[in-house]
Amino acid sequence: MTRYVTDDVQEVREWLDRIYGSRLLMGSISDGAARLAVSVADAGSFRTTDLAIPGVFTCRNQNIDTVRVGVVVSGTATIDDGDAVNRYGPGDALMATFPRDDLLSRAENLRIRTVALPLDLLADVAGAATNGPAVPPRLLSRSALGPAASRVVADTITLTDELLTGPAAAHPLVVGNAARLLAAGVLAAFPTTLTLRDEIPADRADATPAVLRRAVDHIEAHYAEPGLSLADIAAAACATPQAVQYAFRRHHGTTPMGYVRQVRLAAAHADLLAADPTGGATVSAIAARWGFYHLGRFSAYYRSVYGRPPRATLAI
Repeated sequence: MTRYVTDDVQEVREWLDRIYGSRLLMGSISDGAARLAVSVADAGSFRTTDLAIPGVFTCRNQNIDTVRVGVVVSGTATIDDGDAVNRYGPGDALMATFPRDDLLSRAENLRIRTVALPLDLLADVAGAATNGPAVPPRLLSRSALGPAASRVVADTITLTDELLTGPAAAHPLVVGNAARLLAAGVLAAFPTTLTLRDEIPADRADATPAVLRRAVDHIEAHYAEPGLSLADIAAAACATPQAVQYAFRRHHGTTPMGYVRQVRLAAAHADLLAADPTGGATVSAIAARWGFYHLGRFSAYYRSVYGRPPRATLAI
């Protein structure tokens, strides 16, 4: 176990790059709040971290090839994957990165425990293949399937940390089994195409207009809640998350969280129309109110839908 604390901004950047890989593109770190505290346990086949960084931190994760799962201990984490904007608070488990991701992440006074695993290990535990002509495995939800699934991830990381810091860490068999335990916990908590191959026919049959209607009704009633997740929507629709995914793709050509993103964009559009720029209203503040923290990505998305940049709407 390695522990490091620094308040030097450049060292913060170097350590985060070392932990998360060279494809992590650092964004901003709020001035005067860059005191990084990190503990790392590297077992070879997997690595756990306990990371704390106060203030506001933004970065872009692009083409990272590892699976990294996290559990928020305190503060908040927001992830914009281009399809949806998800916000996580204490106790929430999240898929921080999945192979071929292109993410924008924002942390506010965040402490998070994470584990990084190779995709091949997850595929092996799931009994699936990741190479050859087959379609690469896909992540179906960045959020864990409810509070119970989040607890599974948290408990598994805790157990693994205890193994790695105790005398059993010297035994390769213990480390290997710990890695497989972590992989099994991740597969149980997050839906991917690695584990849902046999469920697809039934889920497609359940992707009915009634399921879609209940899901849409729930989204329309709760889209302003930062913690709205696929698990919440599926529970309200009385269907599995996979069935809800298929219903939205079949009837709306998007995912459930993509639909949430559309509804939130419409809310931002309404706020832009109603705002008074002479009174201090800004595009960035309105975008952030609805979970769009990256102004460039928000502007591009807004223009694609409304045909003009958001600043033009604000100036009307």
